Amino acid sequence: MRDFTKGALKFLGVVAVILLAVGAVLYFFFVRVVTVGHNAMAPTVMLGDQILVWRTQDFELGEMVLCPHPSEANRYVLGRVVGRAGQTISIERGNLHINGQVPDHDQHDPIRWTDMESGRIRTMRWATEDILSHEHYTFVEEGRRLPDTRPHQVRGGAYLMSDNRSYIGEDSRTFGEVSEVSCIGRAFMRLTAAENPAEIGNSALDILE
Repeated sequence: MRDFTKGALKFLGVVAVILLAVGAVLYFFFVRVVTVGHNAMAPTVMLGDQILVWRTQDFELGEMVLCPHPSEANRYVLGRVVGRAGQTISIERGNLHINGQVPDHDQHDPIRWTDMESGRIRTMRWATEDILSHEHYTFVEEGRRLPDTRPHQVRGGAYLMSDNRSYIGEDSRTFGEVSEVSCIGRAFMRLTAAENPAEIGNSALDILE
């Protein structure tokens, strides 16, 4: 019995070392851990969430990516790819248009949401939006219409949009396109979750769309 216990502990120790080695390789070469610093991507990810970003420049329309800020050194932006080279993006009557079409979306009942970034309780209209079969939630503050934007034809980069459409300053409406080849990768999992309303249901280890 003692030999069996020693053998089992030895086996478990070897497994633990292997898992640690695999985790270290993934962390240093394939995955980046990012702490979300604002609520521009709420309700998908929120201030204080820790997310995992898979290092790649191969991503699709509708995916959430991490890229260097196009004009501010040592700063990164997190946004959803809604436009690529040749596509035309605009906000018209409060709705996102891609090549003149509004992505499919289903409206949910408004929700009262505590915005931990500002400390305010906001009433948000939220919806499920579908871009190339990538479904995700969007937020728009109740009673606040998004300002229209002129149609922008994407030249050679990626056009990013915040899921919290009322949040101005952290997407391509403000800073323009980002270079796809400079992007770090795409967000694929929430590692830890900040506090959020139960109606949204964000939790640790969620797969991110």
